[in-house]
Amino acid sequence: MLVNSLSKMQKDLLLLSAVEREQLALSAWKSLGDGSDLTVSQQLDPAGIDLALQRDDELESGEASAITSEEFLRRTRR
Repeated sequence: MLVNSLSKMQKDLLLLSAVEREQLALSAWKSLGDGSDLTVSQQLDPAGIDLALQRDDELESGEASAITSEEFLRRTRR
């Protein structure tokens, strides 16, 4: 039943305006904490957290450059 609830929630979410979706996304993101304690995220995807931290270091050092979300989607869609 959870899958059906999530599916309905996603459909309802997409009916919101862009501003409303942004506010909801920000609220959901903030509910995960301030980022100082990665315990929850590490439990969900430890390899993903490690990769994100590595990527952040690469961006900070200039070793890598940022890409737009559109470019990310283009590169990762199959």
